[in-house]
Amino acid sequence: MPRLTPLERDELSDFASLFNDLDAFFGFLPNDYLTMGRRPEILAAIAQLTQAIMLSENNTLPMNTRMLVTYMTSRAAGCQYCIAHNVALIERHGVNQEQIDNVMEYETHSAFSAAERAALTVAKNANTNPNSVTDDEFDALRPHFDEGQIAEIIALIAMMSFYNRWNDTMATTLERPAANAAQNWIGKQGWSIGKHA
Repeated sequence: MPRLTPLERDELSDFASLFNDLDAFFGFLPNDYLTMGRRPEILAAIAQLTQAIMLSENNTLPMNTRMLVTYMTSRAAGCQYCIAHNVALIERHGVNQEQIDNVMEYETHSAFSAAERAALTVAKNANTNPNSVTDDEFDALRPHFDEGQIAEIIALIAMMSFYNRWNDTMATTLERPAANAAQNWIGKQGWSIGKHA
């Protein structure tokens, strides 16, 4: 059960256009936005930030890399809600099953490129407490990504850190499409809906 009751979609009619965009991107409206709606300025700000980081036409980081970075960030943080959302997006936007099945062995598994390995290392280590990204790990991004793309990677990690903390703390109820995707894709790896049921 969520720790804060989300509003109903029709109570946030000022956000109808945003919600339609989210429906198109996710295939459903995530419940966390309905909880953020308790403070519309928070909802507006995080929606604008997410749009700039994840969906801007100026972004040049490949979508597959974006999806892997956000997935690893949530895996490292342990937020079951965000892990499921990332899996739903991965299913929708085309990361292959082999990469998801082996994401925790990314350093040695042949399904991952050197560029993906560098990005995943930073995503994983940025989520330790304290942050354990080293200069060498950061520098390992440079042969594969330009500085704008590196900024995108770090922004994705920071954005997901907000969502991970929000949803894990709020115990946001997971939507059925995301729960189904997670169960189908990573249920055998031990994923569980937990407090997000």
